[in-house]
Amino acid sequence: MKRVLVLALGMAIAGCTNVKQAADETSVRDVIDGQVAGLLECWNTGEHECVAGAFAEDGWQMMPNAPAQAGADAIQRHWQQAFGWGVWEVSMETSLLEQSGPVAIERGKYVIRFVADAAAPPGRPSSQDRGNYVTHWRLESDGRWRIAAQALVSEVPARVVPAAPAPPGVPPGAPPAQPDRD
Repeated sequence: MKRVLVLALGMAIAGCTNVKQAADETSVRDVIDGQVAGLLECWNTGEHECVAGAFAEDGWQMMPNAPAQAGADAIQRHWQQAFGWGVWEVSMETSLLEQSGPVAIERGKYVIRFVADAAAPPGRPSSQDRGNYVTHWRLESDGRWRIAAQALVSEVPARVVPAAPAPPGVPPGAPPAQPDRD
């Protein structure tokens, strides 16, 4: 009888919350693995609307060497532009997924290959990047897991851009001349 009361009390409390309850950890892992596979397919086929659809409306995406994109609309605009520059190939390998109620944190490794075409902006050559990522998943009120925040952190050293040569007569590394103030 005591177990029945505890179970009934637990169900009553759960029914009073506005937080979407997640299924067990194994099924959450299966669902998020499917979401990641879908996101990778979107990236690798150049579907900017599909990429943005993986994110919550207020989601953030932080890609290496790029400004953060805040909101699904900004993420969609970013990828619409980027997909016009050439071909993207993204792979991700999850090493950890921890879930607590309507929140899950995923951690792993990524590789991004980009092959620039004639539409790529100057200074955006073909490239390959690799590193670590963390993704904060949130179970939305419609029952779908979406990305609340994602950060990809490169392991590849940044490209060094040579400094402009010093004007004649100025030693390298000297501070810039100050204008005369009269």
